[in-house]
Amino acid sequence: MTIDWYLPGTSSGGPVRSIANLVTALPEIDFYIITRNTDYCSTAPYAGIPSNTWVQQGANVWVYYFSEDQLTKGKMKEVIQGTNAGSLYVSGIYSRAFSQWPVSIGKSLGIKTIVAARGMLSPHALAVKPLKKYVFLSFMRWINAYEHMSFHATSDEEAKDIQTVIGKRAKVSVLANVARQEIANIQEIAKEQGSVKLVSIGRIAPEKGTLHGIKALQDVQGTVELDLYGTCYNTEYWKQCEQVISQLPANIQVRYNGVCPTEEVPTKLAAAHALLLPSEGENYGHAIVESFAQGRPVIISKHTPWKSLSEVQAGWDVDNHELSTVIQTLVSMNNEAYQTWSKGAYRFAQERIVNTQGDLLEEYFNVLVC
Repeated sequence: MTIDWYLPGTSSGGPVRSIANLVTALPEIDFYIITRNTDYCSTAPYAGIPSNTWVQQGANVWVYYFSEDQLTKGKMKEVIQGTNAGSLYVSGIYSRAFSQWPVSIGKSLGIKTIVAARGMLSPHALAVKPLKKYVFLSFMRWINAYEHMSFHATSDEEAKDIQTVIGKRAKVSVLANVARQEIANIQEIAKEQGSVKLVSIGRIAPEKGTLHGIKALQDVQGTVELDLYGTCYNTEYWKQCEQVISQLPANIQVRYNGVCPTEEVPTKLAAAHALLLPSEGENYGHAIVESFAQGRPVIISKHTPWKSLSEVQAGWDVDNHELSTVIQTLVSMNNEAYQTWSKGAYRFAQERIVNTQGDLLEEYFNVLVC
């Protein structure tokens, strides 16, 4: 498996969690993960982890942390070939070292290769730096770079996006991401009518809708606390967020708490009444899934695989102009009403995620190994 960033890094978001959950859930497969020795937006190597050698991180997982000075296509090929792996799983599309090189290497070595698009071929994603991406993808199609390879999509919608960009003949396997294995029992949290605690876990960035979420608080009546966790690399965007925060009424408090280590995500979710994540696009959304698992309803956009949530009282998937109304609804709930929604979110996690994991893992095994 090749991926730009991996554990112990957490700043790059969902793809890291997707891979970590997958390798934990399939102990019968040996995984060799090739990645960088730094986290996203960092140049400091991970402390205490040797670079440019295999590091065992579990009974079935080995990780090779490339330092920047050793990262060449020739060395990448040598490392991949040295694993004698039966298949190659490439996470992402655009990364030169961890997507483009592995695709080329996989073809040259005749290794079964699966490319995980990770939402990078969605219309929303393609709208960012569109000319550069159009030229790159046109070139990849022209040279038949993905010939005899298959793609991994996490939803039917993403599969359509892949075939629209790569071609109708592209072979695509649709498999949802694997959720964190340790699904805890629901932890009840009391809810006072007229107040609510919200949490946002994700990058502080336009694509995560952070500013939309903050602006939605401006007209909410009652006491609202919003804790933000995530990488903040877009300083201009954060300045816009800070400006809105500074103008919020006294009954609204917004705190930025830095990056949340992945092992602390369940605890942060359990300490709040709901997750607020009006992102512009999610092909899965690990924070959303983990919120369900903690029995916490979610307030999210319509641009995720999780639809019609209010019908099962697991949360709300809404447009940005509806955010204030939904938050006000949550603020106005008394404890009895809130517990119904809390149990609805937990029930949703059990029915839609936990109870389907066995079949999902069997499908993954067949895609990766067979």
